[in-house]
Amino acid sequence: MNRGAPLKRTGFRPRAPRREQRDPDRVRSMPAVTPGAFRAPQPVVAATAAAPKSTAQRNAHLRDMARGMPCLLRVPGVCTQDRATVVCCHSNLSIHGKAGARKADDHYSVWGCAACHQWLDQGPAPRAQKAAAFMAAHLAQVLEWRAIAFDSRSQPRDRAAAEWALERLNATATISMN
Repeated sequence: MNRGAPLKRTGFRPRAPRREQRDPDRVRSMPAVTPGAFRAPQPVVAATAAAPKSTAQRNAHLRDMARGMPCLLRVPGVCTQDRATVVCCHSNLSIHGKAGARKADDHYSVWGCAACHQWLDQGPAPRAQKAAAFMAAHLAQVLEWRAIAFDSRSQPRDRAAAEWALERLNATATISMN
């Protein structure tokens, strides 16, 4: 492939050659070894297989249930309480399965309006404040799921999705007859 015009020079200067390249006859001095500074080599341990990644726990109906519900995040000064924009907001905490591009599991989510969701994911608030807001909302979310799971008037799919989340959170309510 022939180039029509020569490459233009940039304003950057080329790097200076390394010290070893400048003076090949120069001998590097070794640091002095003090008594007791030498450690015996450690035995080589056979590499173990990495632990398998956990599979994401997803429930599409649980996510779909958020539409039209009230915002549970209710961030002061941010929340619009617009039920038309409410979506399922996943936790950003690593203890809930969030890692890199992997979302937290669906049972670690809350209903939140678009403004609160944006604040939770990209807002300028400190991480600790966001974590506290999410955990408070998640407590309210668990109570909502319990109400759905134990309401006989709820749709069967809604009840099944709420029970799915509660089982994974170990938050199923047991009714005692004492």
